[in-house]
Amino acid sequence: MKTNLLSLALATLLFAFTFEDDLLEKIVSKFNRYQDEFPQEKAYLQLDKPYYTAGETVWFKAYLVEANTLLPDTISIPLYVELIDNQRNKLIDKKILKLEGGSAAADFQLADTLKAGYYSLRAYTNWMLNFDDNLLFTKDFKVYRPSQADEPTKLNAQEIDFQFFPEGGNMVEGIENRLAYKATDALGSGLDVSGIILNDKGDTIVNFESEHLGMGVMIFKPQMGEKYTAKIRYRNIYEKEIPLPTPLKEGFVMGIESVADKDNIRLFVGHNSTAPAGQIAIVGQSQGKVCYTAKTVSTKKVLLVKIPKNKFPGGITQFTVFNEKGLPLCERLVFLKKDSTLDVKLSTNKAQYKTREKVTVEIEAKDAKGQAVSGDFSVSVTDAGQVLEKPFGENIATYLLLSSDLKGRIEQPAYYFSKENPDAARHLDILMMTQGWRRYQWNDIMKDELPKTKFLFERGLSLSGEISRPNGKAFEKPVNLTFMFKLKDSTQLFGMGMAEKDGSFAAYNLNFVDSAQVIIQAIAGNNNRNTKIFINRNFSPKVQVVAIPFNAISFDEKDLADYLKRTKEALDFERTLRFNKAIMLAEVTVKAKKKTQERDSRVLYDKASKSLTVDRTMSGYTNILDLIRGRFAGVQVSGSVNDPTITIRGVSSIMLSSEPMFLLDGMQTTKDAILMLPVPDVDRVDILTGAEASIYGTGAGGGVISILTKRGNPNYDYSQDETMGVQTFGIAGYYPTKEFYAPKYDVDIPENLRPDFRSTIFWAPKVKTDANGKASITFFNTDATTNVHVTMEGISSTGIPVAAKTTYSVSSK
Repeated sequence: MKTNLLSLALATLLFAFTFEDDLLEKIVSKFNRYQDEFPQEKAYLQLDKPYYTAGETVWFKAYLVEANTLLPDTISIPLYVELIDNQRNKLIDKKILKLEGGSAAADFQLADTLKAGYYSLRAYTNWMLNFDDNLLFTKDFKVYRPSQADEPTKLNAQEIDFQFFPEGGNMVEGIENRLAYKATDALGSGLDVSGIILNDKGDTIVNFESEHLGMGVMIFKPQMGEKYTAKIRYRNIYEKEIPLPTPLKEGFVMGIESVADKDNIRLFVGHNSTAPAGQIAIVGQSQGKVCYTAKTVSTKKVLLVKIPKNKFPGGITQFTVFNEKGLPLCERLVFLKKDSTLDVKLSTNKAQYKTREKVTVEIEAKDAKGQAVSGDFSVSVTDAGQVLEKPFGENIATYLLLSSDLKGRIEQPAYYFSKENPDAARHLDILMMTQGWRRYQWNDIMKDELPKTKFLFERGLSLSGEISRPNGKAFEKPVNLTFMFKLKDSTQLFGMGMAEKDGSFAAYNLNFVDSAQVIIQAIAGNNNRNTKIFINRNFSPKVQVVAIPFNAISFDEKDLADYLKRTKEALDFERTLRFNKAIMLAEVTVKAKKKTQERDSRVLYDKASKSLTVDRTMSGYTNILDLIRGRFAGVQVSGSVNDPTITIRGVSSIMLSSEPMFLLDGMQTTKDAILMLPVPDVDRVDILTGAEASIYGTGAGGGVISILTKRGNPNYDYSQDETMGVQTFGIAGYYPTKEFYAPKYDVDIPENLRPDFRSTIFWAPKVKTDANGKASITFFNTDATTNVHVTMEGISSTGIPVAAKTTYSVSSK
């Protein structure tokens, strides 16, 4: 008994809480400072199904939560969602959603012409752009085409990626610790492999075999001065040699056992340092809070500590060992499961239905104590015969609790939350050793100065820009601004403001749907309208090349053909509905003579050899010759911008002049006069050679450059003139929510006579449980005799993510 008390006393002495200690106080203080300065957000999208056909609609519900508490985020209101073509590295479409209570519903209409391949939706707030692009939410899906056969992805067996991950980050000579590993193919899918580790003498040190999705772990002790190589075998058809990481001569290692004991975490720190003993600190943090700290002196080579799990809120927990300078030495992630999940039931009023029969789905949500829970949910109802589910696929719970905080993609994330799988906890612990933390790094936290944020929290839509003199220089005087917004419903909004000293300006917290026309007037000083207005365009993160999703669904050839056939029928039906809803005009016969195109009265030629129409985007050029520099083959503009030389290859003048003739609205002029002409005043530039130029006589032997101005055109619309100090442009507003089409077969209408084999039977993006924790939805089955999947996702008002499913069957009438 005395021995146990003595051991307990020593452990308490070594690992006592010492918040007042300078080292720990510094670490905790800087961690809290970082959390306060850079609060994190997480976005998530639930789609109505995992793949689509060109021409279909992608229905989705967006959720935004505070990263640490997972409570619905009500700070940021605009959420940006982009449709990206992964294989062509291209942004296709972008929508701005207005979040209400941290959620919003929207859709993307896929074009009929969209090419088959892999696409993704990316969601983020303006504030999230301050951090790594990998923290933005991304959802991959595949698009098929009825007329295009699906080609299976071909993999090269030689492209196996194999990596070792020493527990805690270091492998140190003479210290035994665990060594995790992971094998994946070219698409990131785990491959079951086996192998051996050899020393530099060729002796076998250890055998190993992966146990889940290419991952595994072994006990390994590197010897002093030896190098090691692993021989990897895959299905006895492929072998590859991989060098192990070079062990450190001196260093620290850390090991954690968090699975065997349901109440405690056992943490081990070892080292072989020959340096004088120094202080080391151990810090454990979870959900943005430091939950455990301890300090000791590195006198002993092995340190052991037992930490109660109830000190942590659950989820991903990060343990870090620091030296006396506050630099991280080792790091390890563990996942602590808590019994804080909700009991959510989805039930139908019948187990089996007939085709086109009305279905009622009852939803009930309770907490662990049986108390009713309110929440915000979305429900997708799909034909299981057409919409195949990914095995252990991503859902809102697996993303918010796991995937959003780990590096790389997680294969089959729902597997690790399966209560029926006894190995899930151990495999999840191996996953923690192979993926790595991605939300922030201690090296960034411990800096004396934090970086400045460029992107702000947005409480509404915004626009920004800059005001300057026409020559680009800033004004010394205040610049007054007047804003006018003309909305789609003809509503007009007005506002006034003032630019900053550097000429920048911004309008925040705008709130309108669809789009608006904006007019900005800038007046410097008393009445100086000679101003130039530049509008900043919305920033989008760089579109990066994304690998084909490793958990893409594989179709049976017949199933794919049936799915594409039925999808085509459903799309044809939707087009018919849209056509029937259109307003049909009576036939009108128009009788008139064909109007011939009249030649511009200012010129003698009918058609120029080359021509350039000048638009607003070209107003930044210094002069017209600067504008046409490099735009026409054979037309060479050389020399300085203010005194250029221009020649047209292939023509020459008997007047011994190599430069062309210059015309301004049909009248001959000089090059100097052309150089003085403002680019925005020009409507068109024509280049004449050969016969077209010859009509202007011998002086046009070097060709003709004909400048036609806007005001020189007798038919010019002067209402299109740009007014000095005024800028007109369009701006996107919040996306207007569309309603999912769901037929009601208890009414007799012509549309109901058509066959109905829609793959998404019903989509309900706005389901909220009441004070009793209950809600319900109703819809009608299609004509398919099939099984039907009902999938619900969402978040409770207390920040608990929910994913639930149920299935029922449909038989013929």
